[in-house]
Amino acid sequence: VINVTGYAEQQVAPDTAYITIGMESTASNAQKARSDNNLVMNQVANAVKALGVTKDDLKTTNFNMTPNYDTNGRKIVSYTVTNNLRIRVSDFDLIPRIIEKAGQAGANRVMGMTFTNEHADTIKNNLIKEAVHNGRSAAEAAATAAGKVKEINISGRTPSYSSVYAGAMNARLMKAESADMAPVEAGTNTLSETVSMTFYIQ
Repeated sequence: VINVTGYAEQQVAPDTAYITIGMESTASNAQKARSDNNLVMNQVANAVKALGVTKDDLKTTNFNMTPNYDTNGRKIVSYTVTNNLRIRVSDFDLIPRIIEKAGQAGANRVMGMTFTNEHADTIKNNLIKEAVHNGRSAAEAAATAAGKVKEINISGRTPSYSSVYAGAMNARLMKAESADMAPVEAGTNTLSETVSMTFYIQ
């Protein structure tokens, strides 16, 4: 038998983006900190919806309320509430406008932005076929070169890739005009498939 690993990859333009926008508010009591935060995040959600983003593409994440203590660490002096809204978009031209409108609504954090591929089933199927073809070619080459053998193992190294534009920015939002907004480039993602196969030598 010949054991092989076939690998194939392709650079693909992303089709979906996730932007996480948040609000951090601090007040002397928990109720005010929470109400101030809720007011802003509701305004952010409404502003994003006004741009055409549907409710199904909005998700609240990482809601936290923590007490803040004095320098001695004994007495609570205030409370901080953080709340994030994850926004899914397929129209990347909306991203600078979403960030701008969120800042105008009172949000003060951009926690991260990631570009993904969620509609690439055909591409993945083709990559599997290509990986199988590559593995079969390697097996045939090994069998021809080796002659009579009991077993051959061929291990292919699968490289790992990350999104071209991803990660936490943790940047303060500014109430800027559209012309002042930083351009957003989606770049490309690497889609890959790996297959393991065993061929019998006759």
